[in-house]
Amino acid sequence: MDGALLQLLRHKTWSTLNLIEHCGGLETAHLDATMPGTYGTIPATLRHLVSSDEHYLAQLTGTGVPEPLPERLPQRSDLLNLLAERFRRSAPRWERLAENADVSTREITAPDGWRFPGAVLLAQAIHHADDHRTQILSILGARGVEVPRLSVWGYAASHGLLREPPATGAST
Repeated sequence: MDGALLQLLRHKTWSTLNLIEHCGGLETAHLDATMPGTYGTIPATLRHLVSSDEHYLAQLTGTGVPEPLPERLPQRSDLLNLLAERFRRSAPRWERLAENADVSTREITAPDGWRFPGAVLLAQAIHHADDHRTQILSILGARGVEVPRLSVWGYAASHGLLREPPATGAST
C-alpha cells in the first residue's frame, strides 16, 4: 500500500483519540446532547465508532471479534478512557494492514454473507470514523462548545508534515 492509506489511518487514530480526550473535559449536559441526523449521545456515538472499528479490523485480519464494549461504566470518564485505550491498542494493527499489499484485494465475507474486496472495508473504516466524529463536532458546535481541530491539515501540522512556502521576493 502507498503512504496515503497509512496517513489516512494515522489521521483516523489521531483525530479519534483527540476527540475522546476533548470529550473527557465536557460537562455531562454536553455529553448527553444529541441532535437529529446524528447517531445519539456523544458517549454512545464514540462507543459505536470504536466498536465498529474493532469489528472492521477483525474482518480484515480474520481474527476473532473483540470483547464487547460496555454500554456504561460507573464513571463517564472510565468509559472514555476505555474507548481511548481500545482504539489506541488497535492502531498498530491498522498500520500493519496498510503495509500489506494484498489486503486491498483480499476477499472479505461480512457476517451477513456479503463479499467484497478488502479495499472497500478499509475505505468504510476511514469514512465511518470521519462521519461519526463530524456528528459529534456538529452536536458540540450547535451548543456553542469549542471543538478541536481534527482535519487532515490539523493532523499534518501537529506531526510536522507541513512546511511554510519559501520566501518570495528575497534579494540576493
